[in-house]
Amino acid sequence: MFVDKRKILLDNIGSGTTIDIALKTNFFPVDNAELIEDKFVKDEVENAINPIVDYKKVIFKPARGDNWEIIDKFKINLNFYTPVSINLGSPQHRGSGAEPGVYSDIGFTFDDVFCRSNRFINSFIRFALYDNPNSGQNELLSFADIFTQVGIEQENEFGFVLPVDECPISFILGDPVTQPEEIHEGFHIYWFKDLVDNAPNQEYIVYGVVQFNNALNGRVYELAPSKQFDPNNITLTNIEGENGILYLKIILKNDNGVYKYKFVPNTKQLQVPSGVNLNPSGGGIPTLTFWQTTI
Repeated sequence: MFVDKRKILLDNIGSGTTIDIALKTNFFPVDNAELIEDKFVKDEVENAINPIVDYKKVIFKPARGDNWEIIDKFKINLNFYTPVSINLGSPQHRGSGAEPGVYSDIGFTFDDVFCRSNRFINSFIRFALYDNPNSGQNELLSFADIFTQVGIEQENEFGFVLPVDECPISFILGDPVTQPEEIHEGFHIYWFKDLVDNAPNQEYIVYGVVQFNNALNGRVYELAPSKQFDPNNITLTNIEGENGILYLKIILKNDNGVYKYKFVPNTKQLQVPSGVNLNPSGGGIPTLTFWQTTI
């Protein structure tokens, strides 16, 4: 061991003399005790203990526009290929715009609608949310079932059910507090508060898919927020991905403490007629229209 020695003559020390002794600060540890305590233990604790996440879900309300204006109701239209066009081998949707189809297109009779038969009221829309727009790679996050009901759009001015070939396949969803007469299932999205709060810009992205489950024939119809005129020539790239027609992008946002969600269609889904019309002219109801994609 090296020792820095100095000799001091007593004759050179007078009254009140002080001696400065310089201490070297360089040292070499003989083990890793300090490293273990300050670094290794801390890292291992973080690796071993799961992060604390608040898994409480909160209500997200629908909104529209760049200023995220909350809406208290919106409508869902479903449009299917007409039976006549299918029989002719050239499937076509009913109408040329974003209007709904009618219940006769999917096999229901007037008695089914008028009497609210089991096969009618047990049919439903399933609105499912996924973490990304690529099937086979995505995970189902949640879903909401919206059962078939007879509302004001299925009745005439006297409150009687419309003929089945005029009865629109539409659902008006509304806030349970301000719109108690409307359908409430599927209006709000329930999701984890922390995941949104910790996301970039406090915006969390999910992707919605709509299916119609027909209790009359047991079929499940795939629907998309864009028209597809030739179901025999659909490719996977047309259906899936950020620019496909099937998955509808939804942003969940913490807007200054108010939790909201907004539908954000891509360029294909905005083709005329638009499947997402949250700003209708003439003061109409914000509307989502979904078209059948496969026969």
